[in-house]
Amino acid sequence: MAQISTEQALQIPQQLQRQGAHSEGSASDDSTRRKEQAEKRVLLDDAVTLLRRGVNISNKKVDVEEFKSKLGQDQAFLKETLKNKLAEYNLNPRTQLSIEKDIYGKIDVKGAMRPSDHEKLTTDLNNNRHFKDAFQRLSKQQPTLDYVDNVVKLSSAYGVGNTLFNELLSEKNEHNGLNDIAHRYESMKTNQAQSSENGIEGQAYSRFRLTINA
Repeated sequence: MAQISTEQALQIPQQLQRQGAHSEGSASDDSTRRKEQAEKRVLLDDAVTLLRRGVNISNKKVDVEEFKSKLGQDQAFLKETLKNKLAEYNLNPRTQLSIEKDIYGKIDVKGAMRPSDHEKLTTDLNNNRHFKDAFQRLSKQQPTLDYVDNVVKLSSAYGVGNTLFNELLSEKNEHNGLNDIAHRYESMKTNQAQSSENGIEGQAYSRFRLTINA
């Protein structure tokens, strides 16, 4: 059977319905109608099969749960570090803190505290190499993981592949780590932003922020 696209597969039922309406008005031979109906069933079955196979038409694979596990470790480390800093400066442990990068790429802390504590906390975090590296990974990879997780869930639920997502994946599965996909995702967003006012995922363009005690 020749391969057809998902869009073509989706159009088959409508095409058959139009053909059926026409043939029922003009054909009078029962055997002819039975033959046409049999052909319709074959084509419809093929369409459904293609739609269900949409996610699995290639050998490209991603392990979303593994991605979540690895990135979850960074997130837990960052939140634990921030809670320890609240204790170190004798601040209310329920103080809400938001961490993001400023326009210069440095860690920026937002929260209700004295200016002197804010300055010390900001300096400490910017001097903490492990904290900065973990935040860099999280800020780069979390938006990508959210996108991947959403695509995989929709594909599993409806059985239809996502062409845009497939373009993010390498034919070699060893090059489909979250960091690899994140790099391609950022490039794709940049290219889309140059030709579209909102880009592909409008929310993904907002500055990443980590919040505790929200």
